[in-house]
Amino acid sequence: MIKTTFIGMFIIFLSFQSLAQQGNFQINLGFDAGITLNDYYQNQFPAGFGASVKGLMEGSSTGQLSLTGNYLYFPIDAPLPAGENLSLHLIPVLAGYRLNFQPFFLEPQLGGALLINRFKNAPITYSENQVEFAFAMELGYVLESLELSLRYQHAGPSPFHLGLLGIRAAYILTGR
Repeated sequence: MIKTTFIGMFIIFLSFQSLAQQGNFQINLGFDAGITLNDYYQNQFPAGFGASVKGLMEGSSTGQLSLTGNYLYFPIDAPLPAGENLSLHLIPVLAGYRLNFQPFFLEPQLGGALLINRFKNAPITYSENQVEFAFAMELGYVLESLELSLRYQHAGPSPFHLGLLGIRAAYILTGR
């Protein structure tokens, strides 16, 4: 399932490159950190970190179409017996539209998220995967080749939804 997701993201980003001939195009490579906000995940997985890739294509004079893929790893915040490990992995793919208010931006996003709960007890590893609807609202600041943003991201149905506050720092690669 993960391999299929990454292959799909790779093909989408390649197609973005072919569309770059029609207008301004950029790719942002970033580092993400997230803090869970709801009780169900906050007690077990309070914070995580990961990386992200975002493709942006000029949509109008005041906005850009975006496609974001990221990976966040949340280790458990509890002592486990030696040789055991429990973690949550979040892989969202979100499409959005960035509204530019130079140098700030606001970007609503919709898509899906793959949530993976992985339990490891040597030599056995067990994982449970589920794909859920996801949305996010990102507010950011662009400073030359650097992008800093704060976002609220939500995935899954209540009461076991994952709501998180994400922080992102990204380097902007531009193309034409």
